[in-house]
Amino acid sequence: MILWGFLIGMALCALTLALIHAEDTGDKFGSAVAMFAGWCAFGMLLMGGTWGLGIVIPGLAAAAVLVLRTTKFGKAISALAPYKMPLGIGALVCSVAVWLGVLNMMEGLPNG
Repeated sequence: MILWGFLIGMALCALTLALIHAEDTGDKFGSAVAMFAGWCAFGMLLMGGTWGLGIVIPGLAAAAVLVLRTTKFGKAISALAPYKMPLGIGALVCSVAVWLGVLNMMEGLPNG
């Protein structure tokens, strides 16, 4: 649960942050919510992933997210621009799942 939640959440964070970086739109509220959700999920995933998976996988995934955020994709991901807020919220949901797995691991419960 921790690994899959972490990987899916980081992918959603990367996509959300890349969309915000690439798009210059009049939808300031959606962009602000997506940016807040993306960065909060990134921090929570990084902390939960480090606790549950060690330092190598979360470190590499965080570096990949930060590099992909600054890459210019052009029209490749522009079709997903209206979905940046749901993608950011999906990343937050994945971060909550990772933290549930970490808390289960701390308590010695199975992560099934």
